[in-house]
Parts: sequence; structure tokens; C-alpha cells
Amino acid sequence: MEIWQENPFYWAYKGRPILLLGGSDEDNLFNHPALWANLCSLSECGGNYVRCTMSSRDPGNVWPYARVGERYDLTKPNPEYWERLERFLQLAQEREIIVQIEFWATFDFYQEHWLRNPFNPSCNVNYTYEETQLCPRWEEHPAHSPQPFFFSPPTLNDDRVLLPYQQDFVRRVLEVALPYENVLYCLDNETATAPEWAWYWGEFVQEEARKQGKRIYLTEMYDPWDLRHWAHQATYTRPDLFAFVEVSQNNWQEGRTHYERLLWMREQLLHSEFGPRPMNNVKVYGCPRPRTPAQVGLSLDRFWQNIFAGCASTRFHRPPSGLGLNEVAQRTIRAARLFTDAFDIFATAPRPDLLQPVEGEAYCLAAPGQVYALYFPKGGEVILQLEGGPFQLRWFDAERLAFGSPQRVEGGALRLRAPSERLWLVLLQLAGEPS
Repeated sequence: MEIWQENPFYWAYKGRPILLLGGSDEDNLFNHPALWANLCSLSECGGNYVRCTMSSRDPGNVWPYARVGERYDLTKPNPEYWERLERFLQLAQEREIIVQIEFWATFDFYQEHWLRNPFNPSCNVNYTYEETQLCPRWEEHPAHSPQPFFFSPPTLNDDRVLLPYQQDFVRRVLEVALPYENVLYCLDNETATAPEWAWYWGEFVQEEARKQGKRIYLTEMYDPWDLRHWAHQATYTRPDLFAFVEVSQNNWQEGRTHYERLLWMREQLLHSEFGPRPMNNVKVYGCPRPRTPAQVGLSLDRFWQNIFAGCASTRFHRPPSGLGLNEVAQRTIRAARLFTDAFDIFATAPRPDLLQPVEGEAYCLAAPGQVYALYFPKGGEVILQLEGGPFQLRWFDAERLAFGSPQRVEGGALRLRAPSERLWLVLLQLAGEPS
């Protein structure tokens, strides 16, 4: 993996720019029986992007350490855990699927899951509560109050007993993953930890990769839903550590707010001294608020808006908060691949300024004078300002996965009305001279 130098808002793989599209029924596929079926289905529908939390809290999962009697030994790896990760990365690489690894599966360390986590002193033979700053229980939600496990670095609690075991775990993940070129890295899941935690592990991970002669791409995922929150600055103002920005928590926003917050982050990157970087969405939630079922319309709108805001990736979150890789998700991924393969999306940028709404909402990607792509969530009508021309216009039916017959239109102000009151896309490309 590398950043596409011609447009650093996107990724490149094997020397070609790629748009990352994905979905899966679990976010720790390496540790789950759904692995094979999900990778096959994703590849068949044109997807190329999965999440990989290093999580062990679900039924059928295994933990990374071997047992000694009734407890775990943090110096003894569980071969099955690491073999599962290796096999997963191999299968993904064979299918050219990009894997985004998260080192610390946040929820494994909270509430009921902490009671059986090998890092809990009551579950291992390596240290006691008195020797560390860890607690027997931690009932707080991770978004409300980070537990002491996430304060171990020297600049925070300086837990010199716990930290070496954490370092060993991160090294082992890297030992397995670094040989693979199809991997991106993230430190945590929707964390509320202090920036010093992210900066410490960012430096540690980058240094470990350098020792192996590898260049890796790393980010952090903060919990606040508003991308303007100060916490996100810990990522996007440190490009020396974090090569891309995780904007998944923005997927709790709806409608125009969801889109405009993405454009706000894009502007921060575009005009910073460090320059543009990819904006990834490894989780597209489909529900209006936590602990409610996913809604199809909301899921699809967030998924498509991410593309039309110029994001580098968009992936359906696992059920019940997302669509996972159900039939609707697969059809949507296939539609997105068909539509975006029909033009050079990597030469475009979000251009809401080219649209004058008449009825409903619409979103635009454009390389003015060459190509214009529009997304209508629920039909509607807009006036699109075209530069140059003439253009070939084709409506795309995302449900039927098909382009309509081409029409020739002239430049200037073009009134566009979607064929019906549901999801539509339209593509306008510079037309050749008539024969």
C-alpha cells in the first residue's frame, strides 16, 4: 500500500490508484468462522477492504496467549491465534483485499470482557494488581472514562510492569503482518484516551517497522462524532506518525451534516502545511444512534456520501449496527464499483458549488470540463453548471446495476431530474466529436 501521489486523498496498490469498498459480518474475521465466506463474497461483488480488530471477545474466538493451568501466561503465545491471523492475511492478499488492522480492540478491555481478558491480573500468572495500576473491574463505557490499561506509557501512568507485555503484543502483530503489502494500521477503536497514548504507540509502531525496513501507514480512531472536536487533532496534526485520517465516527451524523463535516476535514488537510492525506471510513453505521438496528436507507446514504465527499474508503459495519455483507450491502458495493470504474474518480474532487438544488439533495464529484458524477439519495432535481461540452449523459440505476442509454447534452446550466424518487446516480463525460 502507498498513497497515490497524483491525488493523495486516495490509496494506491501495486502502482495503481484504488478506491476501497467493503463490508463484513464481523470485524475480527481472522478469529471467526465467517472468514472464508466473507472474503469470497466480498471479492465476488467487487469489494476490496475489510477491518481487522485484534479482538477475542466473541464466541468461538481464541485469545493470543496460552494457558498455564487456569490462567494465561503472557510470555507464551497461543499458536492458534497467530496462525489464524497469518491465514487471514494470506487469503486477503490472494484476493487483493486491503486489511485495516486495529491493534487494541477497545471493548475487549472494558466491562464484562475485561473480567476474562488475559491482561487482567486475575487472569494471568505474570503480575498482580499491586504490581501494576490495573483494576479488577472497569464498568465505565470506554467513551466515558478510559481504564488504566490505556495509561501505561511513561508520559502518563508509567506502568513499567504492564508496558513491556503490551509492547510484546504489538511486536508480535507486526511480526505477522509486516511481510504483507495489503495492510493498513490503526491503533484503537473509537478511543477516548489521552493523545499521549496515541503518540507513544505511534512512535513505537513506526520504529518497529523501520527496524524491519518497512514503511507502514498508521492512524488512530477517536470517539467524538464531530470531526471538529479537538481530539481528532491528535491524528491529523501529526503526519510524522499518522499517514491517514480515520473518520468513521462521522458516520453517526446524518444528511447534509454528515457530508459537510467530511468536507470540513478535507479542507483542514488540503490547506495544512502537511498536505492532503486519505480519509478512511472503516465503519459505516446504519443506525441513527447506538444500540438500534441498522436502517437500509441511512446505511446507503452514508456509504455513498463518503464516496462523493472524496473519501479513500467506505465499508459497511457489522450487524446489528451496520449492514455487514448482506445482499443489500453486496449489491451496493457492486454498484459503487461499476459506477466509479466508469470514470477516473481519482482525478475528481467534491464540488458542491457546481450544484443549485431545486428539489431534494444531490452530491457532486467533478473534474470540470471533463467529467461530472452526481448522487441523488431520494430522487430530486438540481441545476448543474457545466464547463465546456458537449457531454455524454448516462443515468445509473444502483438497484439494477445498469447504465441507461446515453444522451448528448450541451454545456452551461443543465437541469437534471432523477428518473424516480429513489437512489440514482448520473455520469456526464466529455463527448467526442460527432461522426
